Amino acid sequence: MDRNKCVALLTAIDLGNLTRAAEQLGYTQSGLSYVIKTLETELGFPLLLRSRMGVRPTENCQRILPLLRELERNNRKLEEEAADIRGLAVGTVSLATFPSISRFWLPQILRDFAQQYPGITVSIREGNQEEQAEWLWEGSVDLVFCSYHEDLQTHWIPFTEDEIWAAVPEGHPLAALPEISLAQLASEPFILDHDISRVLREAGAHPNVRWTSNDQLAILSMVRLELGVTVIPALYLNDAHPGVVFRPLAPRAHRQLGASVPDPAALSPAARRFLLSAQKTMGIAPAAEQP
Repeated sequence: MDRNKCVALLTAIDLGNLTRAAEQLGYTQSGLSYVIKTLETELGFPLLLRSRMGVRPTENCQRILPLLRELERNNRKLEEEAADIRGLAVGTVSLATFPSISRFWLPQILRDFAQQYPGITVSIREGNQEEQAEWLWEGSVDLVFCSYHEDLQTHWIPFTEDEIWAAVPEGHPLAALPEISLAQLASEPFILDHDISRVLREAGAHPNVRWTSNDQLAILSMVRLELGVTVIPALYLNDAHPGVVFRPLAPRAHRQLGASVPDPAALSPAARRFLLSAQKTMGIAPAAEQP
């Protein structure tokens, strides 16, 4: 199977949109459609269902999708290993994460990595824990930067701990306290971020959830408008958020941040370099020099 056709199909499926996939790959939309059509002709059955909402794989395509991903992953790894033998650092790293890490970690990590490995491209996807786990399992991403949770079925590489703080509207009675307990927050209308819900479960807290969101900046805007209270990662304390007061929790609560990978030994050379470079940027790289 022609690799370009495989990449075209997988990109269309991952983005769910032929126009965006064509832009990313440098095709016209009609050109991308033709490439996928020729692949359908080769295989003998339709691969994509098209609608006004975008594209998604057919049932038969779903059946062979793990094989296609494995084929593309092995092709990419072969090219990178061959380049590595020749002393070249090239390839693509596919990374999944969530907004707080994208906002506060990634710029510095990407800057340092690009300076050392300008020939390696990094593709970034954002999603919640369930989406990240699915992407890792299906092989559409190489690694995930996320928070630790006990349901992880992959290899965990810890980076750092991030303290969780209470966030309440300015002028709220709780804002006058030096610290706030989860029990005090639980009696208020609560805005829940699903990634932080694990911290609440472990503490045995049962907040009065009125709103849910995966966008922590949107949550802070809701707090500012007095729609409720919440808890927020300390990463967000680096920026100013007028109208919102942050207080430490009593007792203190944390989440562990790091990288999740299926098998460190099976990482491609590009992904391995990226992980080591990220660890170095975060100040936790292994003592051994990077390759």
